[in-house]
Amino acid sequence: MYVRMRFTLKRLVTLGVLLVVGSGIFFLLNASSGSLTQLYQDIFIFEQFDYNSFKQSDYIIRQQLHYSNYLYSGYNEFVKKYGSTNKIAKIPLEHKCQTLFEQFDAQYPEWMFPRFENPLDQFDKSITDKLSFFSKSKSVILKQERDREIQIRYEEQKRQLEQEMANANDNDKTNDNNDKSNNKDKNNKDIKPTPNQEDKPPREFSYRENITINNQFKQKILRSKEIEQSMADTVTLLRLYNKCYLENRDTRSKNAKNEELFNKFSHKFFSYFTKNLPTFEFPAGKDLPTNEFPILNQTNGFQQQTIKFDSEKQNMIDFLHENSNGRGIVISAATRHAKDIIRLIRLLRAMNNRLPIQIIYKGDINRKSKELIVQVAHADIETLLDKSSTKEHELYMPELDLLESYKQYGSEFPKQEIWFVNLSNTFEKGFKYAFPGYSNKILALLFSSFKEIIMFDADTIPLVPLTEFFDSPKYQSSGTYFFRDRSLRDTNDYIETNYFSKLFHTNEKSIDSFFDIPRITSKTMENAYMTGYRHHQEAGVVVIDKVRHFGGVLMGLPLSLWKEPVKSSIWGEKEMYWLGMAMAGDENYEFNDYGAASIGELTPEKFKYYPNSKANEICSSHPGHVDGDGRLLWLNSGFGYCKKNGYYRDRVKHPFSLMKTEELDILFRSPVKIRAAIVPPELPYFRLPGSPPDTSREKELVNKWGTRRRDTDEITLRAVKAGEFPDMTIPWEPQKGWVKSSICNGYQYCAYDSIQSYNDTSSTEDLTFDRGYTFEFSDSDIKMYDYLGKVWITSSKNALDPDISLAQKQETPPTPQQQKDTKAKIEQIRKDNNLPSPKDAEVKVKEEVEQQKVLDGGEQVDSSNTKNGDKSS
Repeated sequence: MYVRMRFTLKRLVTLGVLLVVGSGIFFLLNASSGSLTQLYQDIFIFEQFDYNSFKQSDYIIRQQLHYSNYLYSGYNEFVKKYGSTNKIAKIPLEHKCQTLFEQFDAQYPEWMFPRFENPLDQFDKSITDKLSFFSKSKSVILKQERDREIQIRYEEQKRQLEQEMANANDNDKTNDNNDKSNNKDKNNKDIKPTPNQEDKPPREFSYRENITINNQFKQKILRSKEIEQSMADTVTLLRLYNKCYLENRDTRSKNAKNEELFNKFSHKFFSYFTKNLPTFEFPAGKDLPTNEFPILNQTNGFQQQTIKFDSEKQNMIDFLHENSNGRGIVISAATRHAKDIIRLIRLLRAMNNRLPIQIIYKGDINRKSKELIVQVAHADIETLLDKSSTKEHELYMPELDLLESYKQYGSEFPKQEIWFVNLSNTFEKGFKYAFPGYSNKILALLFSSFKEIIMFDADTIPLVPLTEFFDSPKYQSSGTYFFRDRSLRDTNDYIETNYFSKLFHTNEKSIDSFFDIPRITSKTMENAYMTGYRHHQEAGVVVIDKVRHFGGVLMGLPLSLWKEPVKSSIWGEKEMYWLGMAMAGDENYEFNDYGAASIGELTPEKFKYYPNSKANEICSSHPGHVDGDGRLLWLNSGFGYCKKNGYYRDRVKHPFSLMKTEELDILFRSPVKIRAAIVPPELPYFRLPGSPPDTSREKELVNKWGTRRRDTDEITLRAVKAGEFPDMTIPWEPQKGWVKSSICNGYQYCAYDSIQSYNDTSSTEDLTFDRGYTFEFSDSDIKMYDYLGKVWITSSKNALDPDISLAQKQETPPTPQQQKDTKAKIEQIRKDNNLPSPKDAEVKVKEEVEQQKVLDGGEQVDSSNTKNGDKSS
């Protein structure tokens, strides 16, 4: 019997509901909790576009990115080879090394060191700031829409004008129109697209538009995760390469396959290098032949002994590791650094330095600069200290005749052994400039022939015998001696500290553990950078045993080549030394006990920025470093009072506005007067160790800083009008240990040994304080510093250059007419600039000339990375 079913609307709805419910139950029974979580996040978080959803998204992405989730991509395959993790511990190192690198090579036979140089295919730090990504994306869309709208109006205006011109009957107008060619209106002016004058409220973006932006954001997240995984795998592999083949060379001698793998992966990791050593140029004798490497004797002298590198049979990385020898000074430089190098060498001679000096460059020091550097290294004392060579001899401490007095200060001015080491031949084509300028210092460490190195910036001022750096307990115990930077309240981001944590051996479950590489400890994870601050190490002086810490030096290479997120996360190369060592699994590095100090004179009460404060103040553009015994070891930024410019620009600023022009002129022409040092108090953690994904504590701390009294570097017209600055007659303490000043082109900071405690939010007079340190130097120390300051400030390449010296001596005096013209010109400048006296006009002319020299020389002014933490920057 045939029965016909009748599908009414009610039955269809019921059937649909049953199907949906049944499908849901089936999905719930079979789906994992992870899938359900992902589904919930997609529907209720990632595809919602309000502020709270954005913040939830950021937190989830931070959790997903957290370094504790990292596992080397080949981990499971490696464990599978041996069956269990317990068995792996009993396998000899050479077998484990062979297995690891053979597996990787089999899976990725074409792999070469990844550079991620495409600007459109780089790690994107905005993946933990969805609101910012959406804001920028919408701004781009709105700008494109405005541009299209303006173009449409422009085309319409143009058509209207052409129609008017076409309808004109007057012959003169017709002829005139011929002149008014394309894009001209009837007044013969260019037609310019004019924006709509009506104020339009910002339009709302549709759900579909938000979904489109969201899909782009998801792609950024996915690609950034892939890049970060690839970077972490590369560092892990390089760490194991160092462990297997450099620290344990017998793994190669026992196993020919490992020797083959070592050479293969040396090429894969360092394919940007040729098979040639740098060229060692020795001005005191003949340059070394290609691929000859100097060998120093027991006193670090060179006696024509070399070792030959066979580029066809030997591995260059292995050669550098095994044959670097002796102690010496390394300076990474280019032509623009020649002036500072000449002064530094003059200073080293005054300090009786007998260590050889290697100046590392990439073919970018010209012949003239080399000649002058060699001349100052080899000149006799009479030529070097001739007071007729520069006017600075009479301007600064004229009573101190260097030539007559140098023996009283213990100076012998020994001639210096100078090498120029040209790296040009070590790079494959196209890679010479792949390393940014600051990363030349990493290359200098690697390619110097020295085993034990003191690396100086060209404007560094050492103030103790250089052997004391090597003899210090820090260096003796670790083979390193590093120095901390200013403790600025300039913060970094979660994604930065988490990224570097992922490059360390941090997790218990890791392939590194099978090779006995120690996990990272609190020594690294609790330093200033890893707990949220932008600046930890100052690299004006780096003392390191290169061979002992060779893996750390190699780790500086990927950090130099990877643009993002490295480039925007650290300032230049200065954090790469401890970072590189930590990445290599080597935490045997030591920092100076004290952080950076401000070096100069204690500010008199009448000149202090906080006149009612009991805190000591030193305002200086020179950070320096005091050891545990209170001795000043070295300072940065040269010996001149102001690194970049003269006093004219700063004469109207406090405290110089209280000083006479003549006083300022002398101050800015003289060396910095080293009388005392202030080390400000340490900062509290900004981010807890371990880069927790929850950033609420950081935001609370920033808000807390916002409730504190403002510092002098935060004075703005808006703040003054809002009454945010207290009456100067009541106690007003500095809120930060380092307060930035606009003096010296922004290079000057004022340091304080006492600040209102970071745990104190009180606005009453009953304040608590965090304390730093003040060191005042002895009379004998001050006398030596003044002497060395004069040695440095009176340095002149003109005295060493026969052509320039002769021209100066033979220069004819100006004629009366020339003098008259010059006087008239200066008077005109005085009137044009409303200056009080002709002397001020002369100074202005000199200032402009000096500034032009800086521009012509290619010098740049550093600009600090500023973050929400440091209002001062």
